[in-house]
Amino acid sequence: MTGSYLGAASALVERVLLNDRVPDSERVRLLVETEGAMTAAEGVARRIDDGADESTLADSLYVRYCVQDILSRVVPRAVELLGDLDVMASDEVRHLAACADGLVLHPPACSQMTGPLVAYLNGGPLTIA
Repeated sequence: MTGSYLGAASALVERVLLNDRVPDSERVRLLVETEGAMTAAEGVARRIDDGADESTLADSLYVRYCVQDILSRVVPRAVELLGDLDVMASDEVRHLAACADGLVLHPPACSQMTGPLVAYLNGGPLTIA
């Protein structure tokens, strides 16, 4: 699920990277955040493939919430930087932005997991709220 939303955001960021009118500093900023999120997601996915345990579950939640925060910054910024280039591009940008905007709706919400994650960090078992 995290990878799907991140993929849509990456497609949006790719359009920013290909736009010469966007300042280099903005393109690099979006690239760094998106690639960092992708690398973290890929790393935890490899760990899951190798056999998930409680620490892998905790790490997957950390990564998911991190990606969620990154997407909340990257997607609106990419849309703003792309602006209205033309009608067709605008429709595509709107579609990708909508596709990248749902991770926050998937359970468990970060606010619901605060207590369980604190308990886990204090040596208790990790339970999903």
